[in-house]
Amino acid sequence: HAEHPGSPVLHKDGDFARGKGLFAPVSWTPAAEVADEEYPFVLSSGRRLYHYHTRTQTGRSKGLNSLMGHDTADISTADAARLGIADGDNIRVSSRRGSVTVQAKVTDDMPRGMVWMAFHFRESNANWLTNTAMDPITKTAEYKACAVKIEKI
Repeated sequence: HAEHPGSPVLHKDGDFARGKGLFAPVSWTPAAEVADEEYPFVLSSGRRLYHYHTRTQTGRSKGLNSLMGHDTADISTADAARLGIADGDNIRVSSRRGSVTVQAKVTDDMPRGMVWMAFHFRESNANWLTNTAMDPITKTAEYKACAVKIEKI
């Protein structure tokens, strides 16, 4: 209603329109594309603290760009050692859909066999690598997991 002042707190006191939720169990299935001999790493993508979306606004901020002016591909210390990659080296991350050049960030925070990148930076956009396969239940694109390979440049 136009005269309703709005709700400062939704679902206050457990008052939900149709109960507390509708849950449906599903069986786990692997991603549409998993690591293999040719593409032995799994890429996961997401957001960085200092930037928003494709940096159309945050990319114009000197302060934010001084904190993070380019993206990195975060890889495990063990994988980097095996591939002869040092922190800050330029690497090529490739999937079946393309490749990007990016700086390596070698870290103990990443598990072996995994690479993490953001999609904020046009020059090294992780979304150029990701898979457009759809989840059969939610019908959402499987942007967050795909198989990649890494090469030191």
